[in-house]
Amino acid sequence: MQKIKVLLSTGDKVNRFVAAVSKYRFPIHLSTGRYRVDAKSLIGIFSLNLEKPITMEIADDGEEGGRLIEEMKPFAAE
Repeated sequence: MQKIKVLLSTGDKVNRFVAAVSKYRFPIHLSTGRYRVDAKSLIGIFSLNLEKPITMEIADDGEEGGRLIEEMKPFAAE
């Protein structure tokens, strides 16, 4: 499992994020504190506190997971 921090501070970013992760077939989750949601769910994402970085958990350690990590660079929390 790979983990990165993302920041989804605007509705536009959330929409672009969901469009990007929805292309992948493996499970992808977002978690903050005790909450964990499906990263492909707009409703789930909007239930989180989007003012702070969120941990993204990718259930693919292979090549496809690496491509997703690269695609997530615009959303990465620095």
